[in-house]
Amino acid sequence: MYEHEPAVHPGLITSERAVLLPHLGSATVEARTAMGMQAADNLDAFFDGRESPDRVA
Repeated sequence: MYEHEPAVHPGLITSERAVLLPHLGSATVEARTAMGMQAADNLDAFFDGRESPDRVA
């Protein structure tokens, strides 16, 4: 994650020594499994008439 994302400091973009890989921290089996389970929990809540645990509004 970059400070003030999605804006990236121009010095990083133009640097020949920098490789920018945002959000790579979620690219693990454990994190992706947790994200899928979280989505399933939200769907279960919706179809059961309950408020979603991760409602964004």
